[in-house]
Amino acid sequence: MKWRQPADRGVVEAVVATFREPVDRAHRTLSPLSQHRWERSYHWLDESGMALYFLARIESLDLQGSIPAAIVARLRQNLADNRNRSSFLLAEFIELNCAFQQAGIDFCNLKGFTLSPDFCPDPALRCQLDFDFLVDGRDLKLCQEILAKTGYVRTVTTATEWQFEAGSSEMARIEDHYKPKSQRSVELHFTCGDAKPHEPSRDERLDRMALRAWNGLSFHVLTPEDQFVGQALHLFCHLRSACTRPSWLLEYKRSMSGRYDDRSFWDGVRESSQGDTRAAIAIGLATLLSAQLFGGDSPAQLNGWTLDRLPAPVRLWADLYGRKAVLADGPGTKLHLLLEDELASGDNSWQKKRRSLLPLYCATRIAIEDPNESLGQHLRREYYQARFLLFRLRFHLVEGLRYTIEAVRWRRCLAHHQARLQRDPTPCISTTAEPS
Repeated sequence: MKWRQPADRGVVEAVVATFREPVDRAHRTLSPLSQHRWERSYHWLDESGMALYFLARIESLDLQGSIPAAIVARLRQNLADNRNRSSFLLAEFIELNCAFQQAGIDFCNLKGFTLSPDFCPDPALRCQLDFDFLVDGRDLKLCQEILAKTGYVRTVTTATEWQFEAGSSEMARIEDHYKPKSQRSVELHFTCGDAKPHEPSRDERLDRMALRAWNGLSFHVLTPEDQFVGQALHLFCHLRSACTRPSWLLEYKRSMSGRYDDRSFWDGVRESSQGDTRAAIAIGLATLLSAQLFGGDSPAQLNGWTLDRLPAPVRLWADLYGRKAVLADGPGTKLHLLLEDELASGDNSWQKKRRSLLPLYCATRIAIEDPNESLGQHLRREYYQARFLLFRLRFHLVEGLRYTIEAVRWRRCLAHHQARLQRDPTPCISTTAEPS
């Protein structure tokens, strides 16, 4: 089993360019790429979330003839498999919603199916991995009891999130990435009050939910304004970690473009963002990076309090490293630590960086234990877990060294940029910068 295969960078750049270039230029970019170069890039296409969006794009532009027929056939099979998977997931989605509703739980659905149609034109184009719910913190124990009845076991607990896993302990194969799987995952998101920071409480977004219909049934979702802010914050969280899917930026751009002239919507987004001090930077950074990768303009009404007010070091990081970080092969890079240096505050920033550079805790279990598994299955699971530990150790060592080297260049660039801003305070960073 492989967890990483470096993609052909020409393929990566060509895929991204297809979403911003005219048809004739996209054809000239895609045509020279051989089948072998595409096959080398399968991992990136799948992990980045771009594979099915790319298929939809080339079919809409009639560019199928610009890439090898075997690659088009593979992408179309992926789409057919993912449609079946989406139907399978939708059934589970409805079952969980009905169970929560019948129990009187106050909740709404996040991400996943709720991103269509604003962020994603068709749920079958997204490879959804889990179900996300925003719940009233007071209902967490009841949620856990309901999930336990359907086979879910709590595996991760943080200050604002509980994660649950269910299904087979067998390792999922990369070849089955788009196919229905017995493994399922649920994330319960909640907030904690200011007065009692460690006590789960009610999120104010639950007081202004909207309704969305699937298969004749209605389910609670975030308002469009809350959803836009939430997606920007979700992107921001990943940009401050090792790996960010470029497909999330593509979805963000789609939502922003679809509401471009809706002034009342952007007023609502600004109002919705008031409760989170990170929102303005999150939206500004997502807007900047989506423009760098996929082109297009953003509404001046949104830019005025987000993109135009990004701190200079954040803009510089996006210009120098944003593209490289977002388009990297899995499991990503540690370039986000350079951004974190500019965002972090408090005395524990070095401790956080040390934990990111070389974590001292055990890596996540990649397969849950099955009480009824045979000795052979147990040994196989432990074998893959050991390989995964070595894979993660190599990542931390290699990317930690690269970060250390790049940090020297970053400090030099930052000092030069700050000196230039003192001479000329007008921002001069392009939103269409090429990768360094």
